[in-house]
Amino acid sequence: MKDELKTKFLNHKHKWIWFHVESEIFNQVIDCFTENITKNKIQVKSAKNLTKCFKFHEKVFLKYIKTVGRKNFKCLCYIIDKENNKIEITLSPKDVLESSILSNSPKALKLYKTDEKTKNNWQKPDDGFIDPISYPPVEEELTELGYQMYKEWQLEIKNSGLSAEEYKKKLFGVDFFYKRSR
Repeated sequence: MKDELKTKFLNHKHKWIWFHVESEIFNQVIDCFTENITKNKIQVKSAKNLTKCFKFHEKVFLKYIKTVGRKNFKCLCYIIDKENNKIEITLSPKDVLESSILSNSPKALKLYKTDEKTKNNWQKPDDGFIDPISYPPVEEELTELGYQMYKEWQLEIKNSGLSAEEYKKKLFGVDFFYKRSR
C-alpha cells in the first residue's frame, strides 16, 4: 500500500488532497478542530473560517505529509489555514488513495476565499493550454475546478503519445464509444 501511495503522488509537486464535504473525512476534520480547540492548539475563529471555506467550496483540502508506522501504518496529513497554521490529522491509507488531488495549493486556487464574487466570476487563465474543443468556450461550460480537471485529463492524453480514442480504449478497455448525434 505504501507503493500505491508513492505512485499516487509521483508526478505531483504539491501533495494536496481533497474530499467532498459530505464525506466522513469532513466529520473527522471537525472532530480534529474540536479536539485542538480544547488543547489551545487552534483558535476558534481560525477553525470557523476554515470550516466556512470547506463548506463554500464543498471540499475539505488537506496536505498529505507521509506514512507513519510499520505494521499498522497511517497517513499523516495537515489541515492548514490561510495563516499557515498546521493541525495534524491521521487518515487511513485507503482514504488517501481514494482522495482527489488538487492541481495546486489552496492559496493558488483561492480556496481560502469565500466571496460569492470569486465563485461565480471565473475566467479561463492564460496558462498556455489550448482546448481542442473550440465551441462552447470553457468559461461557459466549466467551473474553475472543472477546468483544472479537464486540462489535466487532456494533458494526460497528450503525454501518453496516443490519440484520444486509443488512450480511452487502453484505459477503459472498450472498442467503441457512443457519440451523441445532432
